Amino acid sequence: MSKELAIKSFQAVGFPTSKMEEWKYTSLKNLNEIDWSWEELNLSVASIDGLQICTLQDLLNHSTEFKAKWEGKDPILEQNPLFALNAAICENPLVLWIKEGIQIEDAVHLSVFLKQDKNTAFQSKMIVFLEKDSSFSIIESANSQGETPVFSTFVQEVFLAEGAQFKYVKEQNLSDSCTYVDQTFVYQDSNSQADTFTFSLNGGIIRNNLHFYINGEQVVSNLNGLYVPGANQLMDTHSVVDHRLPNSESNELYKGVLMGQSTGVFNGKIFVRKDAQKTNAFQSCRNVLASQKATMNTKPQLEIWADDVKCSHGTTTGQLNEESLFYMRSRGISLAAAKTLLLLAFAQEVIDTIPFEETRKSISEKIIAKIEASNDLVI
Repeated sequence: MSKELAIKSFQAVGFPTSKMEEWKYTSLKNLNEIDWSWEELNLSVASIDGLQICTLQDLLNHSTEFKAKWEGKDPILEQNPLFALNAAICENPLVLWIKEGIQIEDAVHLSVFLKQDKNTAFQSKMIVFLEKDSSFSIIESANSQGETPVFSTFVQEVFLAEGAQFKYVKEQNLSDSCTYVDQTFVYQDSNSQADTFTFSLNGGIIRNNLHFYINGEQVVSNLNGLYVPGANQLMDTHSVVDHRLPNSESNELYKGVLMGQSTGVFNGKIFVRKDAQKTNAFQSCRNVLASQKATMNTKPQLEIWADDVKCSHGTTTGQLNEESLFYMRSRGISLAAAKTLLLLAFAQEVIDTIPFEETRKSISEKIIAKIEASNDLVI
């Protein structure tokens, strides 16, 4: 489908609205009223030893293993119209290829910068293929500036062959006029491990879709995330972990600190298929409403067709602990400082999962600054 035809097809349907179950709390209806300029955002990373950067066609032509995976992928849920539109517009996705046995120690840095000088809808795409027993890490930073409306859909498709190890840190620090939809698909073969770390720090509307497909045994999938919306910001996380074969493990840890008149959404689905015996799947979502005006919507879901599994999911939403706050105040700590310390302590569990020290420090500092800037924190 051509770019022009894809845009016309999308315009006939429009942006997702609250009438769609998967977008119940995150309607993008207002974006239908804007005359967008649709552009592909070309991404790039520095070339380092062991990393091959190529075109999608080159990868398909030179790797029969990847071609089979690419042609055989089958997302279990119907995606919103944005996914198909992205696929049609992004003719030059960033393709990263790590060949068998290559261990890349240093993380590659990826910058997604949305320049706002007109009403632009940016589309970007990245494909990552790790061959057998290889390892690779990405630290991604998504940024935008200005008051001009901007919309972005960023799709990543990650394929892990047997024994591959992948770490992916996402930092989303966007302007209030930005609507950002991130869609991550991870396909894992036997003995592979994927660790994702998603930190939504700023943005008018941020939607993170994470879909993990476990296609082998002894697979480990770790999904970690922290969202800190303030003012009138909305941050939404939808995750799907699909256990298809036996003896695999998934762990989800998500936390939210909600300030101002913000809204948070978490919808986490775990599927354990009939053949996926001996599966361990755990999901936790905990939230603190640091403002009387903040709202949190949670919907954990667990569907199990196997009978020999260990699975759990849970979600909590509350406010700052009064006793802890009183104790800190009695030790001479100011009210504002006490609230900041308690909220940071709550978030620290997720921050500590980041395997890169400089990134941990940078994200901690930004979260502290945002909490300190909020003037409506409550007990």
